[in-house]
Amino acid sequence: MKEFLLLTQFKAFVKERSYDKEERIRLLTFFASSLLVIILMGLHVIGSIDIELPILHFFSWLQLLVTLTTIILYLAKRISLMRAFVSYSIATQLLESLRIVCLVIACPTGYKEMVVINQIGSYTLLLYLALGFAPRATIYVTAMSLGSLLFAGFNGSEAISQQFIILFSLLSITICLLTIISQQRLHNIQQENLSYQTAQSNILRILRITQEELDAYLELCRDRKPQEKGEPKLFGLLDEQKKHNLLEAVSKLQKKYEAEQQDFALKFPTLSEAELEVCRLVAEGRPVSEIAIITGKSISNVSTVRGNIRKKLRLARETDL
Repeated sequence: MKEFLLLTQFKAFVKERSYDKEERIRLLTFFASSLLVIILMGLHVIGSIDIELPILHFFSWLQLLVTLTTIILYLAKRISLMRAFVSYSIATQLLESLRIVCLVIACPTGYKEMVVINQIGSYTLLLYLALGFAPRATIYVTAMSLGSLLFAGFNGSEAISQQFIILFSLLSITICLLTIISQQRLHNIQQENLSYQTAQSNILRILRITQEELDAYLELCRDRKPQEKGEPKLFGLLDEQKKHNLLEAVSKLQKKYEAEQQDFALKFPTLSEAELEVCRLVAEGRPVSEIAIITGKSISNVSTVRGNIRKKLRLARETDL
């Protein structure tokens, strides 16, 4: 029960602190990497891992201080998540690079293995930055990582082999490029989603319908047996005015469909092309003003054509054309 409560509180915290999926991933990545650093630096401080050098202990204490300070500032809402993530990452890599430099200069027992471990730590930090979509910080971290890597490989002590330098250089540069490309692609996707949401909101506003009504209408269009499910759901959501407008639109569509199915030229061979066009539009239920707009004629001209149709078909004035 207690574990469930903690999980619920954590989900609520993540939801409160992140406004989209990208921010949520960045938040989780930031805390995961921070927790890993706190654990590792804590183990070094108590003497469980790493080499016992005063300068290295100082770096571990400093790293703990920087990490905890960054977390506190973020939780207190003094800095944004991106700034916290970037600041923490750059500080972490700077201290990692200084550790490697100090190890290569001091050359204590087992320093070569620790140089490799610290370089793996730098690469792990790059992976966290890639997951957190922080391209600018990735560039800085990659530059510092490559600098310490080259220093360890070419200072004369042969702390690491050339094969290791080539491998980690390629891996670091690849991760850096992938982070930049993925961030740009993610930004494009977000812009597309924003445009889609804006267009959808505008459609709903113009049509004066809700998202639920639109979903019901789309479901009605897809349903093979709309009378069983789609129709009751849609008409149950619409008010009387919307029902009237929808039925009016369906009635016009039905008349247009029926008009298109008829061959007026065959039925009324005495009518001209202009008269046949007006005849078809009348059959669709179009008023005189609308027929005038569609045909590009004046209302009086359309009325004259309607009169000519009546005469040719020998229809009385009171008969519905």
